[in-house]
Amino acid sequence: MSYIKEVNEIFENFYKLFYESEDLALKNGIKCLTHTELHIIEAIGEDSITMNTLSERLAITMGTATVAITKLEEKGFAMRARSNVDRRKVYVSLTPKGSKALEYHNNYHKTIMATITENINKEDLDVFLKTFEKILANLKDKSKFLKPSSITNFPIGSKVSVIEIKGTPIVQDYFMGNGIHSYTELMIKDIKENEKIVLIKQDGEILELNALDAKNIIVVRKEG
Repeated sequence: MSYIKEVNEIFENFYKLFYESEDLALKNGIKCLTHTELHIIEAIGEDSITMNTLSERLAITMGTATVAITKLEEKGFAMRARSNVDRRKVYVSLTPKGSKALEYHNNYHKTIMATITENINKEDLDVFLKTFEKILANLKDKSKFLKPSSITNFPIGSKVSVIEIKGTPIVQDYFMGNGIHSYTELMIKDIKENEKIVLIKQDGEILELNALDAKNIIVVRKEG
């Protein structure tokens, strides 16, 4: 349909121009931060959150979040602290320098939004907001469909693709020995009451795994 192409072009042009304007704002204000780092600062906000929460908010792996926070710590924008109650939990928060960067970023967004909507009447903005809310809801539903999760969270009959194997080296070697690694395609055949999950590999081989072990297999749903 022609309108699909037009909508796609509008979104692409908007994103391109918006990020170009953010680049200019960064160069004029916070020269040492990248777009990605600025959005991580935004995801942290003014509260102290766990590294797990941060990785979930950004939809990235814990390893990627750790590398990013290490760089922000080196630049003086963030800091980490281990919980006194649960030593397994690590909290991340902004330094005063990070809070100033967040304030600068928020003020920029308010200014740019006010500027690009100043010559649009309220009625048109109301229509735009209602339409965009529907688009956003559709995107959110689609994102849930594509969001990586443990294979044990998917229902019987789901076709999935492996993106990560977690667990100890022994657990990872176990899965590798059974031909399960990144990009392996699987179908969930059955989930048994004795906490077993039955999988079918692309070549037709059937694997029966302990559900506790299977939780280490992180997958995304395959369409079709």
